[in-house]
Amino acid sequence: MPGTELTPERRADLVRNLTIAGWLLLGGPIGFVLFQLDRVRRIGSQPFASVWDQRIEVLSFLMLPPNQTVLVPVVFVAAAAIWLAGCDRDAWLTTLLRLSAALAITFAVIGVISIVSILARDDAGTFDTDSVFLRFGGIAMAAGLALVCRTADRLTT
Repeated sequence: MPGTELTPERRADLVRNLTIAGWLLLGGPIGFVLFQLDRVRRIGSQPFASVWDQRIEVLSFLMLPPNQTVLVPVVFVAAAAIWLAGCDRDAWLTTLLRLSAALAITFAVIGVISIVSILARDDAGTFDTDSVFLRFGGIAMAAGLALVCRTADRLTT
């Protein structure tokens, strides 16, 4: 259709708007992380588990697959903007992509710590497979999001 070509000016506008949208979308995961950190901070001692076991458990909710979906739009908007920008990307866009990757990696690390915590507190013979499998799914999802970020970052540098 005439007039809809992706001219350099339109591409620059699209990249700029996607970058702004990405930073706005980042508010979702940042807000969720801050919410969980506040919940972790408020944990007190309980008779059924240590404070640290409870803190790890609450923090591990960040990396469950349904909760990680708040990071998906940011990653894909940032990756699309990076691919459109090519070598002409600015520091805001690069930072957005790398911060998204850092969040995904952090979620994966939290997942590993959570699985170790589950295995350490379970008695021999009783294994909480549901929780472990759910966290493995979260780790896989986080790794996939980090890979999307890394792939976009490497293709244009």
